[in-house]
Amino acid sequence: MSPSRASHTAVEHLVARVLLVGGLAGLALIALGMGLYAARGGFGHQVLALRREPGPPPPGVFTSMRQIARGLQQRPIDPLAVGALGLVALMLTPGLAVTLAIAGFLAARDVRHATIAAFVLAMLLVSLLLAGAVH
Repeated sequence: MSPSRASHTAVEHLVARVLLVGGLAGLALIALGMGLYAARGGFGHQVLALRREPGPPPPGVFTSMRQIARGLQQRPIDPLAVGALGLVALMLTPGLAVTLAIAGFLAARDVRHATIAAFVLAMLLVSLLLAGAVH
């Protein structure tokens, strides 16, 4: 195997590992949050609102990392904050994987693939900005 191909394989394995671990961690946090919510008697009332009323978000709706952190600091921990943290982990995982791919390609002196990965990362960031995830 050529040195270039070996470095690409190493980057591919790193990206795959990050995607797997990040995805499983996110799903585990979501499942844990749902389990804690059910154990506390959740799901007994309407959980899904199909129409959003004007005004502040209802309790249990997290719109920022600060609100998630507050929910995790409460005692007992807010189970919906645990689930929201899992969603954040799922959303951050691809960005982390692409960032590590850029570093791996640059370490291998593969500017072409690093540029492609940087373009993908830029598209991810633009999509977050357009979706209003970054204030």
